[in-house]
Amino acid sequence: MIPDLVIRETTEEDYCRVLRFIELVDGDFCPPLSQRGDGGIPARVKESLSKANSNYVVAQLTQPDPADFLEGLVAMVGFTRKWQYQDDAYINFLGTHPSYRKQGIAELLHVRLEDMLFERGVNRLYLCTWSGNKAAIRFYQRMGYGVYSVILNDRGRGINTLNYRKRLGAKQ
Repeated sequence: MIPDLVIRETTEEDYCRVLRFIELVDGDFCPPLSQRGDGGIPARVKESLSKANSNYVVAQLTQPDPADFLEGLVAMVGFTRKWQYQDDAYINFLGTHPSYRKQGIAELLHVRLEDMLFERGVNRLYLCTWSGNKAAIRFYQRMGYGVYSVILNDRGRGINTLNYRKRLGAKQ
């Protein structure tokens, strides 16, 4: 059962929450996000929160435990609008707190993001994952994404990058 949640876009005031959330799930990624790009996770979060076309949408408990260092964040999706064209977006992050997985929160969050982006003129979404991430592959297929390219051995020997896309507003 999905707990009572607020789904909202983040603001610059959410920097520490977003940073801590990504650090929590960092090891779930291949390679870990902390090993990508200059400045690691802090630079990634700062850039997303400061750019007009980038942000995160979060699922946050309506009544978080006061001792929770994430302040109730249970899932998050990051995106960049106008990624290559005016009417597209790239999903650069999707994660769910380990204690809240398999409850439908990621799907709820993802559907809200798609609706929000469609309302803002986005017609196509792009994302990628790696060949060993079977849960993400099943999730994206269930959500209507299709693979449009594969980059062999991109993340190490036998670890391929799978590039997905989806047309928004189309009948699935």
